[in-house]
Amino acid sequence: MSHKGKKVLFLCSWYPNRKNPTLGNFVQKHAEAVSLLNEVVVLAIIADDTNSSMEIVENKRGALNEILIYYPKKKTSLPLLGSIQAFSQYKKAFSLGMKRVIEAHGKPDLIHLNVIYPLGYFARKLKTKLGIPMVTSEHASGFQAGPNAYPRIILSLAKKVLKSSDCVMPVSKDLGERLKKLAPSITVQVVPNVVNEAIFLPSETPQTAHQFVHISNAFEPAKNVLGMLRAVHQLSKVSSNFSFHIISDGDVTKAHQLARELGILNSFVFFYPTMSTVEIANFVKNCSALVLFSNFENFPCVIPEAWMCGVPVIATTVNGIPEFANDSNSILVEPRNEAQLVEAMQAMLNGKSFDPEELRTYALTHFSYAAVGKQLDEIY
Repeated sequence: MSHKGKKVLFLCSWYPNRKNPTLGNFVQKHAEAVSLLNEVVVLAIIADDTNSSMEIVENKRGALNEILIYYPKKKTSLPLLGSIQAFSQYKKAFSLGMKRVIEAHGKPDLIHLNVIYPLGYFARKLKTKLGIPMVTSEHASGFQAGPNAYPRIILSLAKKVLKSSDCVMPVSKDLGERLKKLAPSITVQVVPNVVNEAIFLPSETPQTAHQFVHISNAFEPAKNVLGMLRAVHQLSKVSSNFSFHIISDGDVTKAHQLARELGILNSFVFFYPTMSTVEIANFVKNCSALVLFSNFENFPCVIPEAWMCGVPVIATTVNGIPEFANDSNSILVEPRNEAQLVEAMQAMLNGKSFDPEELRTYALTHFSYAAVGKQLDEIY
């Protein structure tokens, strides 16, 4: 399939790989959307403590070309870029990856950096070396204050990378404002997460039971799953006609333990390990609502995925969420307000409803591959 448009090099600090198949899956989706109108080569560098030498893995996903470099990580290594040994290995892996990119696909027209840390250091140098433009997408919660906040050394690197970027594309306005505080002169344009409209489809059969679903890969403190479970416990005292499903590849030990202590495990609350995108889509479309009770959040792709299925969202009024979520597609509650979360779920049980067609239309307009792919192409 021949493509017009530019040769875009997607440099990805986070990207799905054999060690972590869901890491940065939203970056992969952006790459797929861009590949509708441009030639895209993905380069991702992954530490692998089972490898004894560098390994190149190349994949073709439709029009998208992926080059993943696995490099041997010694178990004694200090955090990446904090250790000379780790930095040296990372640098070698990046050089090997770039050699392969140029050999197989030629010089790119443009660099699209996805998540500043840790690849931003190399992206900045590559921009200067090749003399081509660079745009940067950012998803990380490390730019927010709190327990996930990046240390000063990473913020210092980020500032330089942001200043070197011709356009900075956060997934929410809130994140963009935080990045502008770090580097006031940057050009910012919000580009939200993208959803594959061909996979996330509305249910063809009417729901017969109330199912709530929560999907995440990181738990405390961001997602406040324990607070969510306490709210489910309170709801279970006044209603029995619902179930709550948690899909996660994170550490659910504490959540599992609390659900057991509250007496709701496997009666009201059910846990599931990692699911594929198709499995998640098939699960979500049969639910009454997606529930997120986050303490902080940029704009997670599970929210537009639910809307694409015609399913409303119950979420907190934090960071980037209220930029897209409102009374027409969601019930918004205050973070940490468990009583409000109980009321929101109770409202759904009592018959509060949203028009599935309107939810999907909104998602198609804002988050479809075609919509986001076009937006990124215009920025390029």
